[in-house]
Amino acid sequence: MQQRPTLTINNVTFGDGKVKICLPEVEKSEEAILKTIKGYEKLSGWDVLEVRLDFFDQIHDANAIKVLLNKVRQATSRLMLVTLRTKREGSALDVNDEDYLKIITSICESGVCDLVDIELTRGDDLIKQCEEVAHAHNVKVIISKHDFDKTPSQNEMESLLYKMNELSGDILKLAVMPHDKADVIELLGATRAVSTHVHAPLITMSMGNLGSISRVIGGEFGSTMSFATAGKASAPGQVSLEKMSGLLKGVEK
Repeated sequence: MQQRPTLTINNVTFGDGKVKICLPEVEKSEEAILKTIKGYEKLSGWDVLEVRLDFFDQIHDANAIKVLLNKVRQATSRLMLVTLRTKREGSALDVNDEDYLKIITSICESGVCDLVDIELTRGDDLIKQCEEVAHAHNVKVIISKHDFDKTPSQNEMESLLYKMNELSGDILKLAVMPHDKADVIELLGATRAVSTHVHAPLITMSMGNLGSISRVIGGEFGSTMSFATAGKASAPGQVSLEKMSGLLKGVEK
């Protein structure tokens, strides 16, 4: 069996056999965001903080973004993933490509984030522009695709992951919605099939209550990170941090 790829950022290695746990924050104001993160810092057993900027009430103010992210950096020692989830990928925020690039640029120019999420649906040219900006500021790129309606066929999911790989994502993320147990199995099958044939680690999940098991056992198939909750969930089917930590310890023995 071929080796699965790894990626090390600071002291965190994706793909080393231990599934990393990410805690997302989904608050609107700077005050609420920082309060949430300070609460997270009291908890153990997690590795990555996701700042969901699409909820931020000053998302179109470049300076406010940079000020916020610098305050977040001061509040946490974890890896910082910054995500601008838009309507194209299941969020309520609707921004055109020009504004999307401006916001991604502000995120990277903050000089404090480790990872930035770029949506596959933005298209090849814009993705490449975002990657150039990110890499120029030493920020790694997660290329992501979300389907909140269905689970594509296994072949389609594999094609999506290979497309992200062709676009040189540093991590490749795929999240889909299952309608039955077979859909969950297809997602795990696609993960396993692709995980040894790409240059980047994978993050995959089947969403909703039906797909929760994929968040726990995904590491056995090649997924390198799982999203948990310690407050508000950012997607359906997320498991609490306490439960996730315990379940992963059992799986990884």
